[in-house]
Amino acid sequence: MEVINIKDLSFRYPDTESYALNNLSISIDEGDFVVICGPTGCGKSTLLRLLKKEIAPHGHLTGEISYFNKPIDKWDERKLIEDIGFIFQDPDNQIVLDNVLQEMVFGLENLGHSNVDMRKRIAELAHTFGYEHFLHEKPSELSGGQKQILNLLSVLALKPRVLLLDEPTSQLDPIIAKDLLVMLDRLNKELGMTIVLVEHRLEELFDIADKIVMINQGQITYSGTSREVINKVYQKQDDRFISYLPAVSSLYLNLAPMINEREIPLNVKEARSWISSLNIKKSEMKPTKHKEKTATKPIIELKDVFFPI
Repeated sequence: MEVINIKDLSFRYPDTESYALNNLSISIDEGDFVVICGPTGCGKSTLLRLLKKEIAPHGHLTGEISYFNKPIDKWDERKLIEDIGFIFQDPDNQIVLDNVLQEMVFGLENLGHSNVDMRKRIAELAHTFGYEHFLHEKPSELSGGQKQILNLLSVLALKPRVLLLDEPTSQLDPIIAKDLLVMLDRLNKELGMTIVLVEHRLEELFDIADKIVMINQGQITYSGTSREVINKVYQKQDDRFISYLPAVSSLYLNLAPMINEREIPLNVKEARSWISSLNIKKSEMKPTKHKEKTATKPIIELKDVFFPI
């Protein structure tokens, strides 16, 4: 079933002549994991915000945005608040209160949920994702990654059907970023939640995304499954998007004697399987010549060091 349908959407900000989005059309089915990428200023964040009515930017808009085949501005406001969740790029921009537990129930309290319902939802979330330990901590004492996890849990407490994320890992270290992506993958695969993610860190996302959308200057340049988009970008040698392709996919595209779109690897496991199928013999491998090491002066030199304890 189609969740979001965008048809001939154009948008420009006040006092500007250029369009941030220009005649853009896309459809998103229920349960899809959609990754939107493109250079800075291409309009991807604008597109994401237009899908969240409460924070949609002000400007001149033409075209249609539908949610379950009904114009988004015709839906009840409370329904959209609960159904469509949004995670900002900067985790500090979304935190309101000075206690983690209070922060997680803030949205539920404002929508009038009972204490029993709030306790049940928070307990389920904390137990499912293993974050019981920081329920009574202060957000100010959390790391950037933990704050972003807190924002995600706070939004999930509303039980949204669609989750929108605007570069949620841009300020996170690789380990926490990986944890966040694992959570999103679980939400998509185990709960069937529709996820639309704007992101620059794409190395691991091609493997879990159902659809990749590449935008440039407010228009969709490429759209399709991960392998379809990777193959299109490579065949056209599009310098604007070559750098977005996963390293394992680039390895295959540059070394495979014949490119088969269905065989393009999206992760290390698939790349190893492809390499093993090549049956490269040791006799075919040319030995590399090692340069003789030249004597260099040491940077640090210790002599007769003694340190009493």
